[in-house]
Amino acid sequence: MTAEKEETVIGYYRYTDIMFEWHKTCPEDSVEQLKAFMYPGCLTSPENPLVAGGEGLQIWQATMRANNEIRLLYSSAQIEYIRYWLYEMGITPQKIPIPRSQYIIPEDQLMNITPRIFKSDSELKKAQKDLVKTNKRLKGVDSGMQAMRETFEKVRKLYQTPEKTATWCAIDLEDWEYDHKIITEFGYSLVQWDGQEEKRERGHWTVAGTPHNGVYVPDARDYYHYGDTVQLSKTDFIARINAFLSGLAERGPLFLVFHDPTSDVKDLNLLHISVIKDMRYTLPDPVPTPGVYCIDTRKVFSALEGVKEPKSLSRICRILGLRDFYHFHNAGNDAEYTLQCLISMASGAPIDAQREARWPTRPGDLPPNVKREYARESRPEDESDWEDPSHPF
Repeated sequence: MTAEKEETVIGYYRYTDIMFEWHKTCPEDSVEQLKAFMYPGCLTSPENPLVAGGEGLQIWQATMRANNEIRLLYSSAQIEYIRYWLYEMGITPQKIPIPRSQYIIPEDQLMNITPRIFKSDSELKKAQKDLVKTNKRLKGVDSGMQAMRETFEKVRKLYQTPEKTATWCAIDLEDWEYDHKIITEFGYSLVQWDGQEEKRERGHWTVAGTPHNGVYVPDARDYYHYGDTVQLSKTDFIARINAFLSGLAERGPLFLVFHDPTSDVKDLNLLHISVIKDMRYTLPDPVPTPGVYCIDTRKVFSALEGVKEPKSLSRICRILGLRDFYHFHNAGNDAEYTLQCLISMASGAPIDAQREARWPTRPGDLPPNVKREYARESRPEDESDWEDPSHPF
């Protein structure tokens, strides 16, 4: 790495390039000063100017489009700040040169750029070591799993954005087991923000006079746990869903969260729900202007687990360690559990750090792909919804 003159560049630099190469471009009287500043113990010290608000060192993590490797990064703005700060504080006798422009990574060559905060040098060192291991494992991951991993990181980025303009609404519908064109229930659970204040809302609506399940599908219609069930005529049921979802879409970006959208979208189309016609299945980057987007928690969880085989909502609740989930196949309950699963994953750390935190590997327990084995105490039983003791029969 050689020096570049005072050329302004915008993008990102690899953490490793800055750590091991940048000082090689410096005059001899500035090398040791820069190396000392870039040492992890100094970077994460509360006195370091890069430590934002005392919360820790914030740098970035992103996936390289060219090879799908995950990297820790500095922004070009941070590099500019470091060289000016060192000079202004009298630590270096001159402004050290910026890295050569060939090492800058333009933003369009990166995917899923998200901030990461490190409070100690041990956290920073461990994160870098973990990414080296992860990148080795990912070399054998097929394109389908890679696409799900990218979706996971997009969901995280969209959910954690400071621009809290979107509504995240999980919905579920139930139909009669003998005739799937007879829709019997609609449930929803949403989170949205008024400024930075989080607001939650839930609901469960049923169609009066429709038959109950209980032979092939558990009948939990009368076991809604989050308020009162509202019974409506079919006409009012359809009108209320239409008005509800249209109102959310008019408010701003709307992320509709499903646990397998296939049957629910079919039911919504049968009811002629207007917002579904414009729903997009590719997530935006960055936060969009108003639009309706589909999220499937099965695929989000599959990415986290590292296994393509989809799992039932009840199993995902168990694996994620959620509590107090009863009476699946009630549309209102299922919507609430779906949103809880989504928030649990979307509000967490990047995918590989989150997986390791949830299900730590033991020595010799690392499989050859991205899958993690569950710790014994959290290993899920292979139970169906019928075997859930909370069911009323």
